[in-house]
Amino acid sequence: MVRKSLQDNASSNPSRLSLLPPSDNSDESSLPQDSNRDKYCFFYGTLMDPDTLSKVLGSSRRPHILRPARIIGYQIKLWGPYPALLDDKPLHPVDGMVCGLLSPMELDRIAAYETDNYHLQDCLIEVLDDDGNTKKTIEGVTLMWSGRHDELWDGTFDLKQWRKEKQLSELD
Repeated sequence: MVRKSLQDNASSNPSRLSLLPPSDNSDESSLPQDSNRDKYCFFYGTLMDPDTLSKVLGSSRRPHILRPARIIGYQIKLWGPYPALLDDKPLHPVDGMVCGLLSPMELDRIAAYETDNYHLQDCLIEVLDDDGNTKKTIEGVTLMWSGRHDELWDGTFDLKQWRKEKQLSELD
């Protein structure tokens, strides 16, 4: 899978658990472009569920931390029960969760889970504080819709409702 290079503000140290870079004072243009670096990933659908994320990633070298986050300039439509992210008006927000840092192998597992109807794309992620205000903006990736637009309809994804439906289907 080909991914765009991303100039990540964060350390590539795999033991680092923080979702926030230590400083915004670095000269980002001097950072090497390396598609093999760990990346933050913004989720807006089923991967916001920690159990689902753990299953998709398989065994992990460290626990994955999810924090409330937002991306700006996108919209959600539905593909069946699943959300699809599309470009939208410049100031339109989409709320979700940010996960960091994910290795290239973990990102490949996520891409495989999401099928060919989605692709990884670079984005700016606003990490939110407990009050829903932007604490820090970081670079990362998210999953954009690659499928046919005529398969989508208006609607919103509700993680709690999806969990309930998943539990009910597992009882059958």
